Amino acid sequence: MSRSPARTLPALFALLALAACDPVRNDAIASLGPEAPGVRRGPLHRPGQPCLLCHDGAIGDPQRFTIAGTVFETLGDKVAAVGVDVILVDSKTSITLRTNAAGNFYTTASQYDPSFPIQVSIQGGAGEVVRMQTLVEGNGTVEPNGACASCHFDPPGQNSPGHVCMALDDGGTPP
Repeated sequence: MSRSPARTLPALFALLALAACDPVRNDAIASLGPEAPGVRRGPLHRPGQPCLLCHDGAIGDPQRFTIAGTVFETLGDKVAAVGVDVILVDSKTSITLRTNAAGNFYTTASQYDPSFPIQVSIQGGAGEVVRMQTLVEGNGTVEPNGACASCHFDPPGQNSPGHVCMALDDGGTPP
């Protein structure tokens, strides 16, 4: 027996309203502040911010990302590392993503649905490679932990190694 659209639509709208009315999520999104002037929503917006906060698939738009982040040139500035390869390797497969003009990279479940843990490396145009020393773990409940900025945020310190970067301010490679 199928349900009529008149019965299904109210239930669908109720689910969407519940997803949109999560006060913790809404507060976290509001804390990011407004979009940068002159930058439209899209692949170049909000570099360095936690992409999966909005791109969680809760209401379908924006689409859900499985892995997303930003790579910067150095730890001490916010200059985008353009054209850097982000190499993700898990127990089943690997994928290479390339950073865009904002230093952003991302993938959807149809492109890459990771099996955690994941080993991450970044490789610049001159061949320099920075390998993340720890594995990206997925906890499978609250978030898939594919949001790089959930751990890599500023300022660097006890709670974060700082944003993802190709080089340290002194020219060395991140540990």
